[in-house]
Amino acid sequence: MKKYTIEIPGTPMAQPRPRFSRAGGFVRTYELKSSSDSKSHIQHTTLNQIEKAVPIQGPIAMRITAKYPCPKSQHRKTKPAGAKWKANGPDVDNIAKHYMDALLASGMLANDDRQVSSLQVIKLQVAQGESPSTVIEIESMEAQE
Repeated sequence: MKKYTIEIPGTPMAQPRPRFSRAGGFVRTYELKSSSDSKSHIQHTTLNQIEKAVPIQGPIAMRITAKYPCPKSQHRKTKPAGAKWKANGPDVDNIAKHYMDALLASGMLANDDRQVSSLQVIKLQVAQGESPSTVIEIESMEAQE
């Protein structure tokens, strides 16, 4: 049973909507540079953390924990703000899409993101002073023989 755990430092990112432009009477669709840079960062970090990444075959269970920074407005000197659930910000489906595209649809850890049979996305606000990150756990759902 294969299992990968990756921690991506930095503020989690959600997949933005595609952009459109016209050139010569045709409509062109493109991805924002910040999104493509983030996906490259995710892939580079994954390669540094996993030495021999072999794509998983069959159904996949995926868990994404997006840890957002504590806003400056909530910082306190005497009683520092603790970690809590994040109810605002980007939608969980857009967070999942961004990381699934970077790791699964690219062919790094799976052949396609359609292999995901179980998905859990958690949004947290970290405690004051902690660094934001995204923790991704990917596991094969195949029974071990």
